[in-house]
Amino acid sequence: MHELPLLVFTLFLQGSVGATLWLALALQPQMSAQAARQRVFPIAATAFALACIGLIASTLHMGYPLNALNALRHVGSSWLSREIIFASLYLACLGLASLLLLAKKPGWKGLLVVAACLGAIDVFCMAQIYMHTSVVTWQHFNTLILFFGTVGIVGSVIIAFACMDNVEPRQTTTLRIAAAIAMLVVLIRLIVQPLWMADISAANASIVTLPHHPVALLQQMQGFHVLSQTLSVVGMLVFAAGLLRNKRLAIMAGSIGLVIGEVMLRYVFFSIG
Repeated sequence: MHELPLLVFTLFLQGSVGATLWLALALQPQMSAQAARQRVFPIAATAFALACIGLIASTLHMGYPLNALNALRHVGSSWLSREIIFASLYLACLGLASLLLLAKKPGWKGLLVVAACLGAIDVFCMAQIYMHTSVVTWQHFNTLILFFGTVGIVGSVIIAFACMDNVEPRQTTTLRIAAAIAMLVVLIRLIVQPLWMADISAANASIVTLPHHPVALLQQMQGFHVLSQTLSVVGMLVFAAGLLRNKRLAIMAGSIGLVIGEVMLRYVFFSIG
């Protein structure tokens, strides 16, 4: 698959943003430096590693990494330029926050919040890149839901793995919220799917000069697409049940189902483009 670098880039960076958003929203104001290093640093380091892998993969797609510098010349008119800038700023803030955490220095909390905001903006810019192409299957707001859904699902999976052995009341609440986010994302996607299919079918019928093949490819991959959605639903149910009942095996099985579902859905997304 020639779009494999983009699949890795989008999934890994969106998962990284999801984990960072969790850290920013769940920060405890009075957390000690030692507690922060033990609880927050592993998640922040994981988010940073995911973002690095994703950005490296994106340079492979360009063929020549220095081409990224050329893309920065059109910030005022290009969503790609904006995405590169916000991705770079996000990585810089997250990396610096991780270093401060490791060194037990102050300032990491504010940097995590800034990184989370930059990451969310970057995911929005990423979605806009595809929504402003001539591919009818990408132009729908379903692209935004797909990308931010990955932020919610992968971020919840990462936080669940970090907290599932902690039985403190606060962590139990965190796990329940993670379960609710996963359920909400999958539910919204299921609701939007019929609207997306109807809209792209109508758009495809009215197109004269632009390519018709995206919708035809989607129809050819219908079985695989349905399987992806099914795996996501089953994974969500098992994941949520495991979190609510504190069952480690169910959490792990549901997480695997959700992640594989995300990979399959992203494969469909790029295959029909």
